[in-house]
Order: sequence, then C-alpha cells, then structure tokens
Amino acid sequence: MFDPTIGSGTRWRKGISGNPGGRPRTRLLSEALRDRLSQVVDADPSGRTFAQAIAENLARIACSQGPSAVHAANEIADRIEGRPPQHLQISDFEADQQTRSDQELQFFLEHNRWSSDEEKALLSAPVGTPTT
Repeated sequence: MFDPTIGSGTRWRKGISGNPGGRPRTRLLSEALRDRLSQVVDADPSGRTFAQAIAENLARIACSQGPSAVHAANEIADRIEGRPPQHLQISDFEADQQTRSDQELQFFLEHNRWSSDEEKALLSAPVGTPTT
C-alpha cells in the first residue's frame, strides 16, 4: 500500500521555488566579444580598440557611395537611437468572416480582396435599383 507521507520532509513547500533565481544565464559569446572588442588592435598605429576600429569602419561605409552605405547608416541609427517600435495589427480573420454578408464573401472569392465602401453599397442594393 502507498504511504503518502513518504518524502514529505524533503518536498518544496507550497509557493516556494526550489530555484528562485532560475537557471543562470550564460552568454559566453557576448562576454567573449565584449572582451575582444575592448582589446587594442595589434598593428594599429593609433592604438585603437577593436570596438573603435569597427565604429570607424562602419561610419566610413555609411558615408560612402557604395551599395552597403544605407545598411551601415541604418545599423548606426539602430545602435545610437534604438530601433523604431514595430506595431503589429493582428486580426481575427475567422471572426471577421462571420460578420460579412454572403455578397461580401462572394466578392472576396471573385476579386481576392474585400469590397470598398462604394462596392459594398452596390452589393447590398436590391436588384434593379438604379445606380448613379
């Protein structure tokens, strides 16, 4: 027969986590890159760090007439000013379909788009109604 008290002394109490900090985050590549970027470039007469050399190269590319100029300028802007917020609009297509009339659904199937307001008015008009 099963004894439910077995192990009760070593169980976690309700509401208390056994690992409150969670798994420690290790970012080995990021740490290695930060370390390398802070080092001085071996053959650089100015004694620049890798980070300084990369920033200068990126700025030169952004100011050039080359095909990578726009990409480099965008990279600089993203780093300096932060990326612009992206707004996503998520619609419930199924709920939208349920609110449409049969005529609107038929229009969508025939034209691969929803009808405009003017077209919607024509669709809902009784047959034989004169149009303007």
